[in-house]
Amino acid sequence: MSKKSLLFLIPLLPIFLSCGSTGCYDETDVKVYCSFYSISKGAAVSLDSLSVWGVGSDSLIYKKQTISQLALELNPNSTKTQYVVQSKTGNYVFTDTLTFIHTNKPWYESKDCDCMVFSTLDTCLTTGGIFQYATIPDHNIINYEKTHVVLHL
Repeated sequence: MSKKSLLFLIPLLPIFLSCGSTGCYDETDVKVYCSFYSISKGAAVSLDSLSVWGVGSDSLIYKKQTISQLALELNPNSTKTQYVVQSKTGNYVFTDTLTFIHTNKPWYESKDCDCMVFSTLDTCLTTGGIFQYATIPDHNIINYEKTHVVLHL
């Protein structure tokens, strides 16, 4: 092939490289969303000065924030994921541990998307330090933001 032929093909290179690729349009971040509900008030609530970290991890996911919902990742390599939740009210510190029992299913949307791990949430347990109990209105943890767990205060 001559140099002139190669120079002619260079502008067409992006077209050839993009053929067959649809890109990744779906959200690949899969999280379990937990809302707070006050039994005494009969309504959804926010919690003040809330900190959250994974059991066995020193990385804070939330640090002294006022929030009404948690967005937490489930461990794709295990069927059990735990988080410590801590809230400070006045001089009192309250601590609870959330335990999620789940089954995982890898999902490949396309060659352009990373592997997503969808889960089925079987159980959510609390230790009772902050939350009295948990209910699961939606067991299917996929890449949509909606309430999967309600944590009752």
